[in-house]
Amino acid sequence: MYSSSIMIPVALLFVVNVALVQSKAQHGVDPCIPSPCGPNTQCSVNGAGAAICRCISGTYPKPDTITGCGPQCVYDHECPSHQKCHQGKCVPSCNPSPCGINAECEAVGNKAVCKCPRGFAGDPLFQCQQQAPISRAIISQPPPQAIRAHDPCNPSPCGTNIHKYICRMQFISITRMCADAECRSSGGDIGRAICTCPRGHFGNPQTFCRRGECSSNDECPSFQVCEDYNCVNPCSKACGTNAQCDVRNHIATCSCPAGWTGEPTTHCRRYNPNELCEPSPCGRNTNCRVENNRAICSCKATFIGDPISGCRHECDSDYDCGSGQACKDFKCKNPCVNACGTYASCEVNNHRAVCTCPKDYLGDPYTRCFPECTSHADCPANRACIGLRCGDPCENACGVNAECRVDKNNHKAICSCPKGWTGHPFQQCRRQTPEDLCHPNPCGTNAICTPGHDNTGSDRPVCTCPSGYFGNALMNCRRGECASDSECSSNRICSNFNCVDPCIGACGTNAKCEARNHGAVCSCLTGWRGDPFFQCSFDPVRAKRKVSDNDEAEEIAKLDKEVELPTAEE
Repeated sequence: MYSSSIMIPVALLFVVNVALVQSKAQHGVDPCIPSPCGPNTQCSVNGAGAAICRCISGTYPKPDTITGCGPQCVYDHECPSHQKCHQGKCVPSCNPSPCGINAECEAVGNKAVCKCPRGFAGDPLFQCQQQAPISRAIISQPPPQAIRAHDPCNPSPCGTNIHKYICRMQFISITRMCADAECRSSGGDIGRAICTCPRGHFGNPQTFCRRGECSSNDECPSFQVCEDYNCVNPCSKACGTNAQCDVRNHIATCSCPAGWTGEPTTHCRRYNPNELCEPSPCGRNTNCRVENNRAICSCKATFIGDPISGCRHECDSDYDCGSGQACKDFKCKNPCVNACGTYASCEVNNHRAVCTCPKDYLGDPYTRCFPECTSHADCPANRACIGLRCGDPCENACGVNAECRVDKNNHKAICSCPKGWTGHPFQQCRRQTPEDLCHPNPCGTNAICTPGHDNTGSDRPVCTCPSGYFGNALMNCRRGECASDSECSSNRICSNFNCVDPCIGACGTNAKCEARNHGAVCSCLTGWRGDPFFQCSFDPVRAKRKVSDNDEAEEIAKLDKEVELPTAEE
């Protein structure tokens, strides 16, 4: 609790901005620091975390505790009719009565008017005495000189500033001033004079009466009050032990010094920060700790809410949570967390986890889901792994009217058109016509397809390689090396679309061959003669003749019979 004064009034109090203060309290902010209250007020925090502003003792809202507090009044005219301002408060003008003994007090406006009641006489500010009956004889035959001779107040036996003389019983005051009164005996002895100091005066009435220092607070400085007609310090007996006192407008304000706490009107003691949590200003199910001289409220573990007003479990049953959550350990949680098996899917239905295996998966969704297969090897030979399930590879694999079989080696579908049908087996098969034998071309690359028949007489396409091409017509026909001699080197000729040596098998027996310009030149060997294209015979004469290189060259030149073989083009 923090305050400029902790004198708690019974006056009006205000709750300041509850929503804002509670929000601050939730974040550990003391709503009284800084204080939202006005001067001469005390700020405290209630159980809801709101700042409460109260006027200190002896003060009143001006006009509310947010603006500040002060004395109820300073002047009489600030009080209602029939009341006066006394020590900062409006009190009845006649209570306490300022009048003398036996006098009557009447409130007129904000003033007290004193008067003696019927049958009484005297000074109403001091004392009214009952009048004795006076006979007409005495009144009609006044011997003034005789009465004065027995008047105890003439001459006055009293001192300076003595109150108006009072005549004792059996004497009356004619002018209400003892000094000038003529007292007459109504029978009995002459009375004895009584001296008193008038109201507001003090001293020995037999010697000297002095006027008092004040009759109201207005006659004293603002830091003093009028007490027993003297201006005194109101702090002398106002505050408790260790408290501080401050006087404003004649009103004493008590407060505990910085670092102290308590009730300043009785006792202040040193402040212990831990007291902020003793008793705890927090709500139920909360923890209170002190940080930087402030009480910090927080919810206990597993509790939520406003720590100022109180914390609660987030849930006690599933129905305290949203439809997609469940209550676990007093908290709303996703029920699907760690609820299902491997690869399983989870959905929440009525606060409960519902586990299912994904499409094409097998197993228990609450323990483990697994695919039927991940490869063809996991399936039988006539089945294939399709979408993690073993299925028929022929299903929807082939075209209309096509036939399908499963390749057991690779689990794949093989589509074909039935006998007598043609077409694209993966799209559509139709009945075959002779023209369809070669459409589409079933032969190999570069091969020529012609309708024909097989050994049984059935219609079948016949595949052949075109002229100049060689190879397996069912697979691939490749073009020959040449189509004419010009596509070969000069010592080669084009034969059966291949460049070959023209001398192979071109000359006769015992003849020699030389390839020239794509042709074979045949001649008999030295020492031989005859037809080099057929046969050369041994000539002994020539064999003995030694022919020089030049002669031999000349001889060769003379061989007019030498004939070049015709080329393939000829």
